[in-house]
Amino acid sequence: MIRMGDVTSTMDIVRRLEIMGVPEGVAVLAASQSRGRGRADRIWHSPADAGLYCSVLLRPDIPVDRFQAFSIATGLAVCDALDPDASLGLQLKWPNDIVARDLKLGGILITTNVQHARVASAVVGIGVNLRPAPEMPETAISLQQLSPDARSTPVAIVHCIFESLSQRYAMVLAGRSGDAIANWPDRLAYQGQQISLQDGQILHTGTLRAIDATGSLIIDGPHGPVTVTSGELTRGPRLLDA
Repeated sequence: MIRMGDVTSTMDIVRRLEIMGVPEGVAVLAASQSRGRGRADRIWHSPADAGLYCSVLLRPDIPVDRFQAFSIATGLAVCDALDPDASLGLQLKWPNDIVARDLKLGGILITTNVQHARVASAVVGIGVNLRPAPEMPETAISLQQLSPDARSTPVAIVHCIFESLSQRYAMVLAGRSGDAIANWPDRLAYQGQQISLQDGQILHTGTLRAIDATGSLIIDGPHGPVTVTSGELTRGPRLLDA
């Protein structure tokens, strides 16, 4: 693992290393990021020594559909690493947020390099709020707030995450995606509750029911079950914009 101070983004660093041909498994852990980002290019506030900012390079070389569940597997691995006995109540907000008390603790961003319908490489970015910081939005929470006695360093936490993640990654590579995300019922946020999910121009509403073996979300909508592979999930019903 490469440890760095302030960087633009750990994902940027790992992407450059990928282009240089470094092997699978190289990881970058930074003290802070000036341009940390999440999905849809949202800003991920990354103040010095307040969070875990890490990215790792993978070279799965498997069909895209077999890799699809890996995002969910990563989220579950982070939950299990940070909260092995479920005492903190960490949950996965589909598809890539780690939440507790309905507040965001962490997030995952995965970018892929697809060649001939196969995922040649992927950069997995993981961010976790470890301590409160002025930049932290009101919708966020830190690990220290959940567990005031927690004293683990970012390095120790990253090793726990990677140990948990490597087992699930091996299952995905072996074509056992269902096994890699088998414990989703223990961690899925808002299961059995009313949710809204914006999938491009389509707004789905209904009861969040399950995650299937591919990592897709199953919603019980007004006209029956709907399977969704991507989108922005919010809790509760939502009206269409006028």
